[in-house]
Amino acid sequence: MKDNSAPLKYSLIRSSRKSIGIIVHPDGRVVVRAPMRASSSQIQQVLDRRMDWIIKHKNRYAEQMRLNPKRAFVSGEKHLFLGEEYVLRVKNGIANRVTKNCEYIDIECADANMAELLMQQWYKSKAKEVFPNIVNPVIRRFRSVYNVAPAKITVKSMKSRWGSCSSRGSVSLNSKLVQAPPRCIEYVIVHELCHLIHFNHSKDFYTLLAEIIPDWKERKKELKRILPYGC
Repeated sequence: MKDNSAPLKYSLIRSSRKSIGIIVHPDGRVVVRAPMRASSSQIQQVLDRRMDWIIKHKNRYAEQMRLNPKRAFVSGEKHLFLGEEYVLRVKNGIANRVTKNCEYIDIECADANMAELLMQQWYKSKAKEVFPNIVNPVIRRFRSVYNVAPAKITVKSMKSRWGSCSSRGSVSLNSKLVQAPPRCIEYVIVHELCHLIHFNHSKDFYTLLAEIIPDWKERKKELKRILPYGC
């Protein structure tokens, strides 16, 4: 367990918000969002009050990173696509492209340092291709059963979240979710669509989530082993 008495390093972002909020990112960074007029002592009081929560999340993310270290983008490394592992093959070439061939994912690039960027671009492209097959049936169910539907669905790169739902009903999905099994992707979209009915994480929200996906906790745990983020 880390020493709670050690000074906490954090980034401070001030805005027109009304309360002080704390975010712990998967890489261990702590971000404090505070009102423009919040004093240093007020911010420190909130930090002191929530220090156990902060340490708990920093330790949890550190353990997840230990068990699931960052994958290298070199030949022989294994990477995930829809929950299945594929062996990476990186070769020199001028095409700058990524292709999936049986149990392999081939990356052809003029510079090996481009492999990670090309892979992330490929993930985003494949996410936009395969997500509709998973997402659309869920949206149809919500429309017919609960009479709600998202204003729009956006697929984008996100550093610390699986997905989000805005107050205007727009849902965003992390393109990195394409690494996970379809059942985990389905969990995320259901989670976000439940916010169209309950824009919080109240008891009613989780009751609705469990009504639609009774095993959501198992799916969430499975997803955290792949992407140590959250909704």
